[in-house]
Amino acid sequence: MNKNNAGFWLILVIFCFVGFISWKVYFKNYLKNETWSIHSFPATVGDWASEEIRVSDDDKALLETDNVFVRRYTNPAGEEVFLFVVYSQDNRKVSHPPEICYTGAGATILNKTSDSFPASVKGGKINVKRLMVEKGDVRQVFVYWFKVGGGFTANYWKQQALIAWNSILGRPASSALIRISSTVYQGEVDQAARIVKSFGKLIVPSLMQYLP
Repeated sequence: MNKNNAGFWLILVIFCFVGFISWKVYFKNYLKNETWSIHSFPATVGDWASEEIRVSDDDKALLETDNVFVRRYTNPAGEEVFLFVVYSQDNRKVSHPPEICYTGAGATILNKTSDSFPASVKGGKINVKRLMVEKGDVRQVFVYWFKVGGGFTANYWKQQALIAWNSILGRPASSALIRISSTVYQGEVDQAARIVKSFGKLIVPSLMQYLP
């Protein structure tokens, strides 16, 4: 075997070894079973009561987890929000930008911007992505953000990087997508945005408790 061939095989062995380690670190989590359920998340939050909206088995299979729920919360003032939460202890694939789902379902994203609301967490606020989505003659305001371990971010790529970094360090690599929406009535976009952000502020303590 000449030196060139020896070098080739050495590089190939190193490449395979690194690939194996990457697989173990990043993808072994997909084969694990969840040991934590988020379905005990409070059905009543403050004066908001909820009803469960069924998530299909096909959607759960697509998300690769049973740790997902959709709920319609209403309050005595007649305000309404829809809360969608998907969570995994160690599968980073569950938390993807919702825009993919909206466009796939035939909705149109009219605008997208960064927003925030105050919260009793480090930094004093939660940064979110805010979207106006239209389907047919219905418009809704959506806000979403991600939870990684004990922190929050509205940036998908930052979320993915934090999950990978925690995995490498052997730390808990749990992640969640939190999405809240409200229907726009009579063109009152600011009102719908106020409702979703005030509800978001209200559920932050429960997110910290029920999505570890």
